[in-house]
Amino acid sequence: MSQTFPQSPGTVPVPGLWLTVLGAAALAAVLADEGTRPRWLGIDLQHGEIAESGLPDLLRCAELHATPVLVRTADHNPAAIGRALDLGARGVVVPAVESVAQAQAVVAATRFAPEGVRSDGYRRNRTARAPGSLDDLPDPLVLPMVETAAGLDAAAGILGVDGVSGVFVGPIDLARSSGWRPDGPELLAAVAGLSVRTRNSGRLLAMFALSAEHAATLPPLDLVALGTDLGLLGTAVARTFGGAR
Repeated sequence: MSQTFPQSPGTVPVPGLWLTVLGAAALAAVLADEGTRPRWLGIDLQHGEIAESGLPDLLRCAELHATPVLVRTADHNPAAIGRALDLGARGVVVPAVESVAQAQAVVAATRFAPEGVRSDGYRRNRTARAPGSLDDLPDPLVLPMVETAAGLDAAAGILGVDGVSGVFVGPIDLARSSGWRPDGPELLAAVAGLSVRTRNSGRLLAMFALSAEHAATLPPLDLVALGTDLGLLGTAVARTFGGAR
């Protein structure tokens, strides 16, 4: 049976932070203030400098601060998908899914037999909850990435796969693959189409925003990554020292 998520078109998406370089100690400082911390985290194992060996400490830190985590795997490897979930990720973001068959394989990697191929072994139990964030949604979240022209063409079929929670749009790669600008009208129209489709099918729509200002111009989303750790650090340094000069 397909998962159906409660959604209200036009509501403010849940904002998150995408991690590419931070270690657990720095992350603890980011999450220290409950009033200003991101509502969810994305840990990027495809790009950036975070190695899989650093994943357990980052997940423990996020758990300590009741902040759910999505892990973007480097590829479609079922072992890597299962390990991210074993270590306590709330869900997985899987890059460049371009067909129904690929989406079905991704879902199978998140499910134990007889529904899937995930190996059952060591698993961390998540105890912290962050009401109103991601914890009122089915577990685990399975978000194939729509980040190529082929993936966009296959989006309807991907969203129809049992066990797919929704799709995660990668705007820069999708624009490059399609010959568009990342902030151009064609991409905005594509996201608008996905927004309608996900709501009609009871699925989630997540996306990277190029900035908080860019996020405000987007069609209804459920989850939005408002920036990367490295990008926001650069912005803060520029504002602080630019003003000092």
